Amino acid sequence: MGPPIQTGSLLIRMQNCQPQLPAALAKVGEWALAYPFRTATLKIGELAAAAEVSVASVNRYARFLGYDGYPEFREDLLRAFQSTFAPVEKLRVAVQRDTSNAEIMRESLASDAGNITRTMELLQPEQCEAAIRLIRDSRRVVALGLGDSAYLALFLADVLEPYVDHVREAVEFAGTERTIRRLMTVQPGDLVIAITSPRYSRRTIEHLQLCRERGAKAIALTDAPDSPIVPLADVTLLAGADHGVRHSSPTGLMALIVALGTALSRSGPESVGQAADVAERILPYLHVVPKAKRPTE
Repeated sequence: MGPPIQTGSLLIRMQNCQPQLPAALAKVGEWALAYPFRTATLKIGELAAAAEVSVASVNRYARFLGYDGYPEFREDLLRAFQSTFAPVEKLRVAVQRDTSNAEIMRESLASDAGNITRTMELLQPEQCEAAIRLIRDSRRVVALGLGDSAYLALFLADVLEPYVDHVREAVEFAGTERTIRRLMTVQPGDLVIAITSPRYSRRTIEHLQLCRERGAKAIALTDAPDSPIVPLADVTLLAGADHGVRHSSPTGLMALIVALGTALSRSGPESVGQAADVAERILPYLHVVPKAKRPTE
């Protein structure tokens, strides 16, 4: 029996182990992957009956994944779903509170102010320098994000555009097929900047894995060292993403993207000239109001 494959996600570990399993254990894994939430709620005998295997096979499956037995596997699987259902519980608590809308908005703003402070605390100088070098040295940059992070990926591509010769986004507004087609053009020399925060998208992880297999470098923009995209990245930049009601907040990541663009803007020898050219070109389209003169004393 080989050791379990260690990744940042239990469900991904279960998927990766599936081809290595003996027949009876594979039946357990197949059922558990098809119904993961139900599996987390079943007793060992119930799972054995559902998968049509013995109780001993269920225990062996759990041990193959690195656990002492089924109870530890089931407990870990339940924990894997906590982040999925946490927003429901947070909203349930918020609804029961007798709080004004203004106070709720203040709490949300205070939470996001804390996320920006947390983002500043999480900055690691060597990772920042490495990220700028990767962006500058890449043939092409792809901003990857799904769900809420898709909007951040669009924003990232827009922020990078003045400083990168070839930048494009890979988001799923038009479906998974279009995203995969774009990612299948990734080659060695390209850089993928992947964005994800709780609740993490499994497809983001799969898409980033595809890009790594095709030889691309990767930067992860995420919320924690144990985020599932961190093991796939050459460089990781972290941002605060906590929120009192929502599953996460994008404010820290958005501020991090702005900060990344700011650092990038001064890293090129022609950055000032480029900024001046852009300002001159857009000037005719701006509503410019002359500042009023101060009264003389």
